[in-house]
Amino acid sequence: MRKLDPASLTKIMTSYVVGQALKADKIKLTDMVTVGKDAWATGNPALRGSSVMFLKPGDQVSVADLNKGVIIQSGNDACIALADYVAGSQESFIGLMNGYAKKLGLTNTTFQTVHGLDAPGQFSTARDMALLGKALIHDVPEEYAIHKEKEFTFNKIRQPNRNRLLWSSNLNVDGMKTGTTAGAGYNLVASATQGDMRLISVVLGGEN
Repeated sequence: MRKLDPASLTKIMTSYVVGQALKADKIKLTDMVTVGKDAWATGNPALRGSSVMFLKPGDQVSVADLNKGVIIQSGNDACIALADYVAGSQESFIGLMNGYAKKLGLTNTTFQTVHGLDAPGQFSTARDMALLGKALIHDVPEEYAIHKEKEFTFNKIRQPNRNRLLWSSNLNVDGMKTGTTAGAGYNLVASATQGDMRLISVVLGGEN
């Protein structure tokens, strides 16, 4: 099975970990998070030019808004801020991500970042991404429900969902994630319903 860079599909696992933390009452949507310097795109070279929700050091932002920033805007800065809050550091959060990957049977997946920007040794497969999507829908349905929201507004900036399939009137798509980097190409996990049937589709390494 071909292993490829998941890019921002990584955020499906970020969302899953956050959803599990919320489900276990380890964090609450109303909790206020103090944004650290690593989540500041201007001060973190790794984030420059990437997708962000425009956080600044010292900002007080709710878990709810950061969660939407991860899911809807694909904000890499939001991923860092949430990871630090949930696990104390990005490294510890990545440990949780890989722990869940093992628990869910994602045998060909390793995460090296909380956001999915290109990193050596970070890979997954279409099958593993489909299994992760299924787990998100089944295990943390309240978290998955956010994936169908088409937009949210933060600091008076309207931020649309990157998953344009949500706007289709006939596909019945209700969520998941897009992901694009120079190294990964174009990636997509999409889920839709047809009657009583749930469908999950995965594309990795697309050229456009």
